[in-house]
Amino acid sequence: MIICALHNIIAGDMLDDRNADGYAESLLNIILDEIDDIIMIHDSEHTVVWMNSAGTKKFNVALEEVIGKGCFTLFGRSTCCDDCPVTAAIRDDRCRSVRYIPSTGERYNCTTMPLTRNGEIKLVVQHLRKA
Repeated sequence: MIICALHNIIAGDMLDDRNADGYAESLLNIILDEIDDIIMIHDSEHTVVWMNSAGTKKFNVALEEVIGKGCFTLFGRSTCCDDCPVTAAIRDDRCRSVRYIPSTGERYNCTTMPLTRNGEIKLVVQHLRKA
């Protein structure tokens, strides 16, 4: 799938624009959207800043509906999860767990990784793969 996405980039005009603003972001979005696993990016307050198309399909939402909301809302909750892997990743640098998501009725292997700049957590990447 990723090879098909890269082929589309090379065959199109995007390759000519690789120095243009947003090129790297567009390329990254295309690649991550080809992954069947759910990839969510949160800030340290659990607010979703991005999610790939596998996530929007699984949760049956548009990306615009998700951005700016707490990740826990996707899991059918009104508050942060008691065993939140994002909180654990912020505390322990990386977290792996199995998560049951009530809104989908499925279990996922969850890997959560914080991204820091100058010692401060800026974003947290959450990778959910069906167990």
